[in-house]
Amino acid sequence: MVKEILRTHLTDIDWNNLPEKRELAFFGGSFTGIPLDRQKYLLSAVQPWILSGEIQSIRVSTHALFIDTANLSLLAGYHVQTVELGIQSTDDEVLKLAGRECPFSVIQSAVSKIRERGFRLGLQLMPGLPGDSEQKFQKSVEDVIRLTPDFVRIYPTLVIKNTGLFNMYQEGTYAPWNMERMLEAVKLAVVQFEKAGIPVIRVGLHPDQSLLENYVDGPFHPAFRYLVDSRIARDQMITMIRGLKQVPLSVVFKVPSRKVSVYLGHKKENLSVIKSIFGLDSIKLQQSADHLELVA
Repeated sequence: MVKEILRTHLTDIDWNNLPEKRELAFFGGSFTGIPLDRQKYLLSAVQPWILSGEIQSIRVSTHALFIDTANLSLLAGYHVQTVELGIQSTDDEVLKLAGRECPFSVIQSAVSKIRERGFRLGLQLMPGLPGDSEQKFQKSVEDVIRLTPDFVRIYPTLVIKNTGLFNMYQEGTYAPWNMERMLEAVKLAVVQFEKAGIPVIRVGLHPDQSLLENYVDGPFHPAFRYLVDSRIARDQMITMIRGLKQVPLSVVFKVPSRKVSVYLGHKKENLSVIKSIFGLDSIKLQQSADHLELVA
């Protein structure tokens, strides 16, 4: 099955427009937690394309509870280069309520073992789980920064049909965070990770057909990362205006050409919010090839 999928996919690819490095990923579960024979079968199925150079590496997503020296050795032997851990949170109570109990010491141990074998390390956080709060999520962010992963993904918690969280939602024991609450929490996290030099390579779930068909409630937006980046851009502009000795009636910002929409915000929300905060008559953006600059 895996070989057939790969063969079909690679046959239809326009090789002239492919990135130089191509990677295959096993996502959607705890890869190292499935039976050993199944792991070997899946990894073996990819090897012909690894050996031919059509695919350069493999990445897997798993859980800290399923990391040990033996399964890391297996991954290394099959050209796996990246291991991602879905830790979701570092708060014991949150993980217990979510049915994913895992002491932080286990996460630390798993990270140490992954590092010792030379894998690239990714960590995934999921704000808004049962029992979570802004303070607990902030602590999780700080814990992850201390673990120094190569990159991070942040997935806001959503209610999806036929899940344990869906049952809690129906029983009235769980309510998802609203969009405003989630945007503010994730915005602060992204800023902290960037200051620590840790790339946030994904924010929000990919809006595939399965998600759209089974989504029930929660802070979902198909361009969630754009909304977060726009909040960050707004904060930058507000900080600059507040730094002026006297706020004029009109201001002009030079912004990077490729990020004009980010600074405008969704439906030009950033401009209207900033005008309201400072009582401005107008705020204009001029395209620039460089960085953000307040010019008037």
